[in-house]
Amino acid sequence: MAVHTSSPSLRPGKGTERPGPAPRRIRHPLNSRFWIALAPALVLYTVFTLYPMAQVVLSSVTDSNGFTGDSDFVGLDNFARMFTRDPALLDALGNTGVYAFFRIVVQTVLAFGIAVLLNKKMVGGNVYRATFFAPIVISPVAIVFTWSFMFDPTTGTVNTTLRDLGLGSWAQDWLGDYDLALYSVILVDIWASIGFSVVIFLAGLGTIPSEVLEAARVDGATGWRSLRHITVPLMRPTFGLVLVLAVNGALRAFDTVYLMTKGGPGGATELYMTRVFFEGFVKNHFGYASSMAVVVIVVLIGIAYLQNRFEREMS
Repeated sequence: MAVHTSSPSLRPGKGTERPGPAPRRIRHPLNSRFWIALAPALVLYTVFTLYPMAQVVLSSVTDSNGFTGDSDFVGLDNFARMFTRDPALLDALGNTGVYAFFRIVVQTVLAFGIAVLLNKKMVGGNVYRATFFAPIVISPVAIVFTWSFMFDPTTGTVNTTLRDLGLGSWAQDWLGDYDLALYSVILVDIWASIGFSVVIFLAGLGTIPSEVLEAARVDGATGWRSLRHITVPLMRPTFGLVLVLAVNGALRAFDTVYLMTKGGPGGATELYMTRVFFEGFVKNHFGYASSMAVVVIVVLIGIAYLQNRFEREMS
């Protein structure tokens, strides 16, 4: 007859205690050290970004001149004036549309084509990459000074080269001709900024798995078909980023145009942001200029929202 006994260690007895729940560690949702480290950046961001933006928004509904404290509330009159009583701004919007087409469409297509070529293994590939990226690190003032000299109708490099090649009839006053000035400025701006788009596209091309391209090649996909049906679809997030940056640059274009032509000749190169500068700091219509700036801010925020939503739907 078997006798069943329990282990003494498992029998509750005198002097034994059941283990209770482990003590909870108190976690502070706001780490003081984190906020102390973040405080300088928050202060700088508030002082130099949030506060000026708030001032612009408040000024957009007044007739402030920006220099005296006197201003009256005008409501949405500044915004109504933009599209109904300011023909100069409408002309600037037309020029901005032409500028945006070249900056967004033409530059994006060129940058992608250059990136595809540079992504191939070639002798001196790094040299070509550095050549396209070099304008990004050059001061805009230096770029404008150099190209203004090259476009000089008398001693400029462009016209001198054309005359030396026997094409003197093609020599033009590139920045003084009403029909050519805008396109000359666009050429300079594309040359100065295309390298950044090329670098972004190169980074996107580097994320495409080589196995996918190799499988397409085995299946008989030619270079063009592989580019169209594999590379481009996989590069959609990269295209979205490049397009958002291009739209941002087109709407905020100012320095190259202002330094080269100041909006001339006869308003041929007047863009939206040069018009904002003229209204705010030349005519002292700071309230009206602020309303124009608010429109740009709203448009840029809307574009960024649409781009983020598109990326979420694609992922």
